[in-house]
Amino acid sequence: MEYTRTVQEIRWEELPPAVRAQAKRCLKDVVGTAAGSMSLPAAARARALVCEQFGSGRVPLWFQGCSSTFAGAAFCNALCTDSLDSHDGFRPNKGRAGATVVPVALAACSLRQVSGAELLAAVAIGYEVACRAGLAVHRMYAPLYHGSGSWAALGAAAAGARILSVPAHAIDRILGAAEYYAPMSPILRCTASPSIVKDGAGAGAWAAAMALAMQRHGLSGLPSLFAAESAGREQAATLGDDWMILRQYFKLSPTCRWTHPPVEAVVRLRTEHGFQPGDIERIEVETFEEAGSLMSFPPADSDGAQYNLPWAVAAVLVDGTLGVEQILPQKLTDPDILALGRRVTVRTAADIQSRFPAECLARVSVILRNGRRLSSPTTGARGDYTDPASDEELGEKFSRLAGRALGAKACAKLARVLDTIEERPARDLLRLL
Repeated sequence: MEYTRTVQEIRWEELPPAVRAQAKRCLKDVVGTAAGSMSLPAAARARALVCEQFGSGRVPLWFQGCSSTFAGAAFCNALCTDSLDSHDGFRPNKGRAGATVVPVALAACSLRQVSGAELLAAVAIGYEVACRAGLAVHRMYAPLYHGSGSWAALGAAAAGARILSVPAHAIDRILGAAEYYAPMSPILRCTASPSIVKDGAGAGAWAAAMALAMQRHGLSGLPSLFAAESAGREQAATLGDDWMILRQYFKLSPTCRWTHPPVEAVVRLRTEHGFQPGDIERIEVETFEEAGSLMSFPPADSDGAQYNLPWAVAAVLVDGTLGVEQILPQKLTDPDILALGRRVTVRTAADIQSRFPAECLARVSVILRNGRRLSSPTTGARGDYTDPASDEELGEKFSRLAGRALGAKACAKLARVLDTIEERPARDLLRLL
């Protein structure tokens, strides 16, 4: 198939310069998020689970000082990355490729020595395949809304197949097996009842790793949606031409992307009008219906805080920032955030709904105790490709997340390797994970 030749044969030097730069940003963003996730209780629990169920192996469990099997490490590293809601995403799919693609790509690098440039090329191709699979999945199964692992598994399998030098003619059936084993991920159930399963990245990475392992053992998959479904064939036709990796967004706070527009709106209102949390009678948020599922308040755990619109809005107003500290378990009893969060209401606005998922928007009104109403314009979130975060902002984000877990010296060393990875062997990065 034509698309599988693109998956395997397009070279790093042939990628447009903007795509090469974006692949580096995406790799660094995922690795930084994974490092930041080590602050959460889920990291140690995921390590214990994987060591129990998969045992030891050649592939590192990132930042945890031990290794496991190909499938076990892919699962653990994706699950931990996904446990901190700070990684990049793709607005049309209402989901994210990187937390699934990158763990499988790096796991494959543990099995075969490749250059950093080849790793980046595989990441770029993985994003392209994942995003196209997501567009096809959403079209095929609408109105059901499947989370990221259900479609990013195909991109992860493509990235792994490239690194492992799987022949082009065998790739589609690997992707078919990854698709077949990928999770259903009913994501709106998770936003309403938050859980570590999050966007299904762990299960998607496991599905991709198992599909690749099956091929190595002579166990064939089946035709993927890119071969068997018209929606998939339509998406495959543009692979290598229309670079969807360029339309990823990058998050500047570790909560669900749907919370970011109201957060940015209230921060701007506070900057303009200078009110304090104690001055607020209530906060009214207008947004799209799906964001209204993020209302399980007060949050019971870190996952609940990350998938919680009232918590995000209240936390940023009380603390003046919205970072990892604001979603840690010990923060969840903060009386000031709890009191303000109970005064946040959300309703669906028809005009905003009509623009979702292409745009993620909100309007906010802050009603003060003196009766004054302060209203924001319709607001999006920084970091979308139409309003991009700068490399400096993304570098600061990486330092905040990785520095917290690794310390300043190790964080700086990791950043240097990631910033020059195209000039190095991929093992230079693996040694730091």
